[in-house]
Amino acid sequence: MVGQSIERPRRRDAAEGTDSGRREAMRSEPDTGTTRLRCFGCGCEYGYLGSKPHPGRCPSCDSRCVSPAGELVVVDVEQWQSAAGLSKIWVHTIDERDRRFRFEVAAAGDEGKVVAVIVEDTALDPALHPSLRRLPAVVSEVVAHVGVSDLEPRRTSPA
Repeated sequence: MVGQSIERPRRRDAAEGTDSGRREAMRSEPDTGTTRLRCFGCGCEYGYLGSKPHPGRCPSCDSRCVSPAGELVVVDVEQWQSAAGLSKIWVHTIDERDRRFRFEVAAAGDEGKVVAVIVEDTALDPALHPSLRRLPAVVSEVVAHVGVSDLEPRRTSPA
């Protein structure tokens, strides 16, 4: 079996826009080996079972605006800093399906917050998609290397 997408029906919580009783996470479910994925275009949550990276497309709407497929590779890092100590960091990556992901972090000193994630050309707001507040490990390492070591998912933006 090469891999397959498994779409599961879900109940939406209208007040929060999240699945009731479920985490909005983009990580593996260790007990089944199924990777939980989410389409940020249509909101579909689905599972992927397979040894290779998922196809990088939503099975419901065919959008490429889904979580990274396989490992991310950092291809560029940009940084801006003001005299007052505020800064922005942009980490440009690609996944194993050649999709571009850009992670934007706003910081004050060594404290920062994820303020945007851009998948291909679609900007996503981590305030609307809480699972995006946690950076992939390779991106966290880059952000820490440039001096932002305290990244909290719930922190309000310093910018």
